[in-house]
Amino acid sequence: MKQFLNLEPTVNQTFRLIGYGKRGNLSARLEESYRAESNGDFERACCIRYEAFQDILSSLPDDENSTVELDRNHANTLAAMETILASAIDNYLACDYELSAAQAELLIDLDSEDPLEATPLLSLCYVALGEWECLEDIITDLGDKSAICPLVLLIADFANNRPFDAQNIKALLRFKEFVAELLLTEHATDREYLQSINSNTPSKQAKARELYLRCEPVLNLYPGLLTALKNAVRGN
Repeated sequence: MKQFLNLEPTVNQTFRLIGYGKRGNLSARLEESYRAESNGDFERACCIRYEAFQDILSSLPDDENSTVELDRNHANTLAAMETILASAIDNYLACDYELSAAQAELLIDLDSEDPLEATPLLSLCYVALGEWECLEDIITDLGDKSAICPLVLLIADFANNRPFDAQNIKALLRFKEFVAELLLTEHATDREYLQSINSNTPSKQAKARELYLRCEPVLNLYPGLLTALKNAVRGN
């Protein structure tokens, strides 16, 4: 009997996830999860994504020595990658940092260029888990276009009872909108924010709030961290 998901090689030494039937249509399943989410049924949305993730995982080789590079130019395969990331975010927000990290690591293994940018999420998971050596291994992959790199390094300083590195404070201050968001006492997901972040051209302020909200669970893991960060950026 034909499986609903088959991993098929391409001439470019990549692989595609070919879907059959409703269960194999990963694009449709992902869209269904987004519809559930937009209707406020977050639990169902997470379940849809996690069930799809399990199906994707079952279609991949279980041999750790097997290298599979997915073809992100194929629609169903890209939907598989997007599903893995979305489920990883779900588990991160549910504070299951180990599972979220495992999913993010898998996604990066499946496309080493990390086009969906799973590395920032992975860095937050490592911070939450206190996996400082793992964080160090990926820190150069975070780049310098986001506040996430200096932020996780500053959290690592605080968690390990070190004074904040002055260069990382300086790097964080480059991201003025994020620093402004960090200093706020409330971070409302109001209508204005939602309209902007869901538009094709979200504002810098909306993107800064989105990043803060993504980091907030980890920031709250370390008592006194937010106050210390606010004092450090105010003093510069």
